[in-house]
Amino acid sequence: MATKKMILSVVGSGTTYLPDFCEILIERRDEFQVEKWKLMDIDPVRLETTGNFVKKMIADAGLETEVFMTTDLEEGVKDADFVITTIRSGGADMRILDETVPLKYNMIGQETTAPGGMMMGLRDIPEMLKIAEAMEKYSKPNVWLINLANPSGMLAEALNQYSNVNFAGLCNGPTVIRNAMKAIYAPENPEDVFVEVIGLNHLIWCKVFYKGEDVTQEAITKLLDWTAENIPYLRTEFAEKEIMEFTGWIPMGPYLRFYYNYPDALEDFRHQERHWPKMVEMVKKNVGGFLDDLSIEDLPTRAHMVKEVDKRTMELYRKLDMDGYKLATNTRGGKGYGEAGMALISAIWNNKGEIHGPDVRSRGTIEGLDPTTVATTTAYVDGSGIHPLAFPAMPKHMISKIQAAKQYELLACEAAVTGDYHKALEALIANPLVGNQYYNLKGCLDELLIKQVEFLPNFKDAVDKLRSGEIPCYAKEIDGVEQDVKFESAQLN
Repeated sequence: MATKKMILSVVGSGTTYLPDFCEILIERRDEFQVEKWKLMDIDPVRLETTGNFVKKMIADAGLETEVFMTTDLEEGVKDADFVITTIRSGGADMRILDETVPLKYNMIGQETTAPGGMMMGLRDIPEMLKIAEAMEKYSKPNVWLINLANPSGMLAEALNQYSNVNFAGLCNGPTVIRNAMKAIYAPENPEDVFVEVIGLNHLIWCKVFYKGEDVTQEAITKLLDWTAENIPYLRTEFAEKEIMEFTGWIPMGPYLRFYYNYPDALEDFRHQERHWPKMVEMVKKNVGGFLDDLSIEDLPTRAHMVKEVDKRTMELYRKLDMDGYKLATNTRGGKGYGEAGMALISAIWNNKGEIHGPDVRSRGTIEGLDPTTVATTTAYVDGSGIHPLAFPAMPKHMISKIQAAKQYELLACEAAVTGDYHKALEALIANPLVGNQYYNLKGCLDELLIKQVEFLPNFKDAVDKLRSGEIPCYAKEIDGVEQDVKFESAQLN
C-alpha cells in the first residue's frame, strides 16, 4: 500500500467528466492516497456544481481526501504533485463554430482536426502555457502536467516547444482499445495481450498481439463487434472494414476515416443528426428517458448535442443525482479519460513499470519523424518518467501522413504563440486532410478568427486588418530584403 500522500490538481474542473476522475480515485484508493484534491475552474458556477457532486462521491465512499475549490490558478496548482488539465477556451459556443463554419467551406468541422481543431488549439495553447508557467513557479519541483484537453497532440507539442514542465498528453482511445482487446482475448490473463500504439494524437494506428502472435487482422472484426455493444453511439466510430484490412493495422477511432475516406466522412458530418435516435435509445436503456424530449432537428452537429447534454447533466449534478454521471458517460464519448489519466499518474507515482500510450517527445520511436517532436507513443512508464519504445519502420503511406500532420501542428503552435496570421494559414495548407484548397481554407480561417477574436487576443491585430479588408500577413524577407506582401481580400463581417 502506498504511504506517500499526493496533492492532485485539476485545472478545468467544471467539466462533466470530473466524476470520472473521482470514480478512479475511489477504485484505486490503495494505489495512492490523495491528501488534497484541488479543483480549479474560471467558472465559479460550474466549479461549485461539479465540486459538490464529487464531494458527495468521496464522502459516500469514506475517503478522507480534502477537496479544495478555487478560481485562482496560482492557488489551484500550488504544491501540486500532478496537474490534470481539461480546459476548453470559449466553451461550447466556440466549439459550435469550430464544427459548423468549416462545413460552409466543404470541410469537416471537428474539434481536433483542421480547420476547427486548429482554432481550438489557437485558443487553448496560450492558456495551457499560462498553466505550465504557473506550475513552474508554484507547484512541486518535479510536478507533471497530464493534459486531457483537445487537441491533445497539438497542446502537447506546444508544451514541448515552449515550456519546461514535465508533460504528457492523453486520449482515452489507447486505453479503451487496450481494455477491449484484453476483454476479448484474455479476460483472465490480460498480460497475454500487447497493443502497439503509434502515430500522432487522433492519427493513430495499432497492432494487437496475443501471446506474441500478431492477431490484428482478426482483431478488426472482434473490435467492431465489441464496439457495437460497449461504446455509446455518437458517430461512425471507425473507418470501413475494407480500409482497416488494407492497412494491416487498426486505424484508431473515427478520425482515421477522415484520412482514408474524406468524401464519405464529410457527408456523414453533414448529417450527424442521423446518429442521435440510436444514442437516445441507448441512453433510455442504460440510464432512463433523460433525452426522450430532444428536438433532433435543432441539433445538427455533435457540438450542439454535447451542449444540450451538458446542460442536462449539470442540472442532475446540481441535484446530486448520480444519473447525471451515467448520462455523461453514455453520451459524451469521454468514458475512459479518468482511467487513462489516473493510471498514468499511478504508474509514475508508484514506479509501476507499465505500458501506456501518451503524447510525449518521441525520441526516435517513429522512424522518419523528428525525435525532438511529440508523438503518440507506446511507452514504458515508471517512477523515473515516460520512456517511448521504438518500433520497426511504419508503412510509407502512414509515415507520410504523420510527417505532414506534424508540420501542421508545429506551424499551428507557432501561430498560437505569436498571433502570426500567415503561420496559421500556412498550417492549414500543410495539413494532409484539407491543404489542397487554399481559398476555402483562407475564407474559413478569416471567418473563424473574426467570430472568435474574443478568445484569440494574440490575433487582435490580424482581425482588425481582416475587418478593414486587408490580409494581415507579415512583411516577408526575400534575398535579404524585406518585402511588403499585400493581397486583396473580401470584407468579412
